[in-house]
Amino acid sequence: MILILIAPFTKLYYTIDESNRYQRGSLHLLCYVIPFLMVILEETVILIHRKRLPKRFVCSLFISISLPIYATVAQIFLYGLSLTTITMALVVIVFYTYALNYISDVARRAKERELASIREARKKQSELFEETTEALANAIDAKDKYTSGHSIRVALYSRQIAREARLPEKTCEQVYFAALLHDVGKIGVPLEIINKIGKLTDEEYNEIKKHPVFGDQILSSIQQAPYLAVGARHHHERYDGRGYPDGLAGEDIPLIARIIAVADAYDAMTSVRSYRDPLTRETVKDELRRGIGTQFDPTFARIMLRVMDEEERISSSS
Repeated sequence: MILILIAPFTKLYYTIDESNRYQRGSLHLLCYVIPFLMVILEETVILIHRKRLPKRFVCSLFISISLPIYATVAQIFLYGLSLTTITMALVVIVFYTYALNYISDVARRAKERELASIREARKKQSELFEETTEALANAIDAKDKYTSGHSIRVALYSRQIAREARLPEKTCEQVYFAALLHDVGKIGVPLEIINKIGKLTDEEYNEIKKHPVFGDQILSSIQQAPYLAVGARHHHERYDGRGYPDGLAGEDIPLIARIIAVADAYDAMTSVRSYRDPLTRETVKDELRRGIGTQFDPTFARIMLRVMDEEERISSSS
């Protein structure tokens, strides 16, 4: 390329006469010798470093170096045709195109690695979140010797109800985590009230009824997961508006809380409590049916009943 650029000024190996005709100079062989020397040097460097480069890249380098030389040899016999210049231009275009494709491919792979890294980080973050919430739920349940495992059971029932309702999987997972921490407010309730054997006094019951508000206050600081506070505050609302703490009714009760309310009541009825043994399955079904439209959202209460029927069918068939 340098020889081509300096040729018009040096007239070493070609000139253009007054008639604009191309004439070879006395040192025109110089344009053949130097490129051959350059090829030897370039290909030697490529061979030395070939293991550090992609195979396609090495091949394209050899082609880009060799083609102009072949064209130069051909030009010896094709006097008057600038075959070398044309070939070099074509090689530059092809090589530039390949370089763009190669860079694009490298960028794509880098992006895929970055996305994989982000997915892995999110997975670990999700696992940490789940482990933390489960640990906190276990700590909550540990306060009440009669409800060990209550939070995890309610979370599993809640997620099952959400899935049976064909809610998006993201919503199902939010329901699960909100249910895990629905009783976190019991941290603020005196231990002697939680573990009292027998019927609570009105004053003690009023203390228990504060736990949804306590739970809301604790979880509202988690701004990345506002649904946690929603589940904690509203899981004791009733569909007919006679629940607490806000007396919400019907669809005004958040979806997550309506699901948790059914799962929470089901687990409460089927678990040992300080004041009674677990209720029979038929009694639980009767209570769920009685609560449709009053205590419970009709849709989710009926789903829980279907789940119970399916469990009984599976149990009897096995």
